[in-house]
Amino acid sequence: MSNVEIIGYVASALLLLAMIMTSVIKLRILNTIGCILYIIYGLRIGSYPVALMNAAIACVNIVHISRNLFSKHTFKLLSIKTDDSLVEPFINHYKSDIERFFPEFKLDKRMYVCSYVIVRNMNIAGIFLASDMGDGTLLVELDYVIPMYRDFKVGNFLFNTNRDIFKEHGIKRIIALSGSAYHTRYLRRVGFSETASESGVKTFELNI
Repeated sequence: MSNVEIIGYVASALLLLAMIMTSVIKLRILNTIGCILYIIYGLRIGSYPVALMNAAIACVNIVHISRNLFSKHTFKLLSIKTDDSLVEPFINHYKSDIERFFPEFKLDKRMYVCSYVIVRNMNIAGIFLASDMGDGTLLVELDYVIPMYRDFKVGNFLFNTNRDIFKEHGIKRIIALSGSAYHTRYLRRVGFSETASESGVKTFELNI
């Protein structure tokens, strides 16, 4: 197999991988890399239509990526009750994905001390439920963001930009558990520090 063929196969694999991404930004990044490889492939085999088409697609992807990264996003934090008509259908719709990060979570009708829906650009981006452990400590029961908005902006809004909302409840620190590499990376990105690890589950803490 020649180097040119390898480039073509890798480009095809990246484009296929991009199609299964749930995050739009990841999809476009992988698609752009695949397009760049196809440009090289097209030029190497003398197929200029292939190179030009992929150059155009890459430009479109770059524009959308730039808009997503640098354009202003509006966020709102809406207080909810667990028996609100929105909550249970939302959780049931994303049940299998929620179980990947919060396998022990089960919605009940008790009153969480903090229960919010996070809205991003007027779309429901995620849900946050946490219980009071006493002594100013909050335990995260559910901190779920839908796949298309997993770029850490929702978490930064909740735990950094909007941190005063926790102070209003007398919260001094927030405890979160993680059993997955992605969730661990998310918690670190939004300011949590690891404090313990047991049986594959890590404990993180954020001081308010």
